[in-house]
Amino acid sequence: MTIDTAAIPVGPASPGELRRCAEAVRHAVAPLRLTTEDVLLAWGMLPAVYRAPEAQDLQDALITIGPAAVEIATGLGLACTAIETLADELEAIERERDALVERIARRSVTGLHQAPLPDDRFGRAVADAVRADEEAAFRRDCASLVDRWDAAVEACTASLRAIPEIPWSLSNVLSIDEELVAEASTSITDAAALPLLARLAEHGGSGAAALLTAHPEWIGILHRTRPAAVAAWWNALPVATAAQLTAAIPAVIGNLDGVAIAARVAANRARAASRVEELRRQRLDAVGVVDDLGHSLRIPLAEANRRVSDLDREIAYFQAVQDGRKQLYAWNPDHGSLIEMSGDPATATSALFVVPGTNTRAESFFGDEPVTRFANWQTRAGQGSVMSFTVMTGPMPQLSEIPLGGGPQLSTYASQRAPEYANFVQGVEATAPGVWTMSYEHSYAGAIGSAAEAYGGTVDARFMAATVGAIGPYTPDPQTRYFAAQAPDDINRYYAGLSLADLGFSVPPESFSGVQIVDTELPGFNPRNVIIGGPVGILSDSVEHHNALMSDDESINGPVLRSVKSLLGEGPHE
Repeated sequence: MTIDTAAIPVGPASPGELRRCAEAVRHAVAPLRLTTEDVLLAWGMLPAVYRAPEAQDLQDALITIGPAAVEIATGLGLACTAIETLADELEAIERERDALVERIARRSVTGLHQAPLPDDRFGRAVADAVRADEEAAFRRDCASLVDRWDAAVEACTASLRAIPEIPWSLSNVLSIDEELVAEASTSITDAAALPLLARLAEHGGSGAAALLTAHPEWIGILHRTRPAAVAAWWNALPVATAAQLTAAIPAVIGNLDGVAIAARVAANRARAASRVEELRRQRLDAVGVVDDLGHSLRIPLAEANRRVSDLDREIAYFQAVQDGRKQLYAWNPDHGSLIEMSGDPATATSALFVVPGTNTRAESFFGDEPVTRFANWQTRAGQGSVMSFTVMTGPMPQLSEIPLGGGPQLSTYASQRAPEYANFVQGVEATAPGVWTMSYEHSYAGAIGSAAEAYGGTVDARFMAATVGAIGPYTPDPQTRYFAAQAPDDINRYYAGLSLADLGFSVPPESFSGVQIVDTELPGFNPRNVIIGGPVGILSDSVEHHNALMSDDESINGPVLRSVKSLLGEGPHE
């Protein structure tokens, strides 16, 4: 991202226009109650001027108009308040954006008078590092604006959804077409997004990239669309248009739940090619820094070498994606999401969603021992009947955050990831209808799977592997089968069921109603460790047994591997 005022994102709406909209609604609603009272007053005089057996029935026919008008006026008033609050929030964020624009503009002016870049490689490396820090800070500032806009819009959406359903007093006397009531309603976000999707597909999708460049705020709207609505739109596209959109806007198509699985993999494969080129340029710069440092300078040479090694692992990963040896289902580095798939959707009858827990990062997918090993084992064992996804929909808690007040003891990560995971689940189900689904959640991920159910992220079976359980109050879904496995001395057992505000999880996985316990056959507490290693030895074993449930080694995790394999095999036929 270039440090330029043109790259600073634009707000999703004008605060002034929102206020004018709310004011117009208030102005229209104001006379509603008075007009209703006038109508009822006139109508109430009917028996005095019209004496007939049906006169009272005619008067009673409109008696419920008064309460209905109050219900409508109250609901619209609450909606106007929500819109006005959104306008206030957006205006405050706009002031921060204006300050950022002014700061970047001043930087551009002062940049004209800066000294030329040094000719030596070390000087260039230092200058590049400074420039990289400036660019990173700029990206963070821009991302902060977008996050705050999204938060304001989501808060407004929550306020609108919290408006009580209008009981419609008139419904007691008016007939209702029950077929219309039974039809699924279109969500507010769908109503906003579907016209945008139609615009992107105009002219065969040839103008999609230009439209999103001109309207970057559309991307956030599209990602809030129900996956089922996206799937219906995508499936109706001509083949040529779908291919054009995949090529033109791969970052959107590759991360949009509801788009066909093959199209998402193709889009992210194309993106991987660009990523490999970018990483190779970074590696050349990193190697140059290492060469220039030498051993005589007091510079962290080991850190520079480690940077080169990290780049090598990431290059190898995205090269494998580019070559088709790995299938990337979703990848949004700005948000911190990465989902890798294995298997063939064309032959799969079961879909396994493996959600790793604490300490999961993008780097967890790279290298010789990636976090995808459990999922890949199940795909191989399924012999064409299983497709597996290793799922990270966003940032996960890290043990390194504990000294800074964060970490896996906080339930906030689960609340943030839950709607994202629900969208992922619904996306797979919308694009692969009839496939039996199973969620395998390790460690912290159990809280995500539990919270996702409230957002519609339900599956046929959930397997909780050494998980933290759920944020209470919690009720299991009656249509889901639940399984739990945990070593006798698992580290999570030490604080299972304990919670206070945002700390901890109050519902242990083995307490779920109807849960079936799977024996891990892992050893429990070893008294010898008290003598040999003391508390450190005990804790080390607890962590080792905890992590064992993500292993693809049958000698370590055989009972769980085979149990999941059996469930995937029998699930579609039940």
